[in-house]
Amino acid sequence: MKKIQFDGAAIPNPGKMGIGVVLIEDKIIIAKISKKLPVIGTNNIAEYTALLTGLTKALELGWKHAIIEGDSKLVVNQVKGAWKINKAHLKRLHARVIKELSKFDSYALNWIPRTKNSVADELASKALRHKADGYHRAETKINY
Repeated sequence: MKKIQFDGAAIPNPGKMGIGVVLIEDKIIIAKISKKLPVIGTNNIAEYTALLTGLTKALELGWKHAIIEGDSKLVVNQVKGAWKINKAHLKRLHARVIKELSKFDSYALNWIPRTKNSVADELASKALRHKADGYHRAETKINY
């Protein structure tokens, strides 16, 4: 089983943005991405960017099937088509995500609680050099 977990952070919101992505194959972490984004933006932009980064990395690795998990209800529900997208900049990011997802043979996109997304959450916070904050608590427990 191949899994992508993603998280984005903006501190403050809007503010500096960081992303965290974890790629897991057969319950083993094979890649971790922690990156500060070069512009100021919102947590939703960071979440979409984290998802795009995870999809791109998975495709580079030749993945054709994936379970994708994130703790952003907004991003997960917008990508699934359950929630409307009101902001033009999010519509553009959404279109890029849909284009990348079309390159997979199959995928499942699921919302998970922050506690089950702790590694990606920690990587997003680390990118911003925050050990812990009100939203993005760095936890050591790994939950799959």
